[in-house]
Amino acid sequence: MEPLATTFCPLESTQYTRNESLNETTWSSKQVVDYSYISVSLVICMLGLTGNGLLIWFLVFCVKRKPFTIYLLHLAIADFMVLLCSSVIQLVNFFHIHDVTLLSYAIFLMIFGYNTGLHLLTAISVERCLSVLYPIWYQCRRPKHQSAVACALLWALSVLVSGLENFFCILEVKPRFPECRYVYIFSCILTFLVFVPLMVFSNLILFIQVCCNLKPRQPAKLYVIIMATVILFLVFAMPMKVLLIIGYYSSSTDESVWKSLPYLTMLSTVNCSINPVVYVVVGSLSRKRRRKSLKEALQKVFEDKTAVGSREDVTQFPPLS
Repeated sequence: MEPLATTFCPLESTQYTRNESLNETTWSSKQVVDYSYISVSLVICMLGLTGNGLLIWFLVFCVKRKPFTIYLLHLAIADFMVLLCSSVIQLVNFFHIHDVTLLSYAIFLMIFGYNTGLHLLTAISVERCLSVLYPIWYQCRRPKHQSAVACALLWALSVLVSGLENFFCILEVKPRFPECRYVYIFSCILTFLVFVPLMVFSNLILFIQVCCNLKPRQPAKLYVIIMATVILFLVFAMPMKVLLIIGYYSSSTDESVWKSLPYLTMLSTVNCSINPVVYVVVGSLSRKRRRKSLKEALQKVFEDKTAVGSREDVTQFPPLS
């Protein structure tokens, strides 16, 4: 099974042997790099880096800190990390830079950012679901620093999962069995039995609550953003995780499973790049047909108040910081 590093860019070459080193398999003179793929990937990453960079700046300096904006800030940082590392990987392939250490760190940080994004989206979904189901608890008894603590714990969990994946599976020329399989069993349980079900179930409840309680009004923009972001993640980013788990869990020597990985990686970068666009588009939606600036659209989203029927009408309680 070839290292993950050799599959982030589609290559036309002869079959690689399993005992080749990372350097040899990545930089074989027989390989012909698909420059059109790299160019498209770099354009997507540059646009995404610009969008997420502006979003991070806006959330840090222009918006009052709220539980939701804290999560979105960390999500933007995770997306920025994925896009930056993907850019580095594509540039390394484009210019044939013989630096295995740089490539190794880029792959680790890319997987790290990807896992963190998954964990943060789940936390956002669950918290907003709780705010709908238990509005009084959310307003009065929710710990003040819950968002910051939750983000720190999720980053730590991502370090653990990504570190294990990289050490035993991804950066090994020949993944360590059975250790690699155990790591991906652990990753599979976390992803498909914990985080994804929580994410989907929370958004389903959120969708039902919005549909049932907001017939005369437009749904709160926060909820639209959450549901749209989760759907985009499941469609564009989740296939890459599925392929990695299938590929490294299987002991098959069939390398065809990896042929689609570069294109699934590109879809993942599209997901990271499109989130700021979603925020702006949703923030621009209004019954009043008036053009809004970028800043006004984002402020409309991040200052949007929850409006889910009478259960959310608890404005007598001060908002949590």
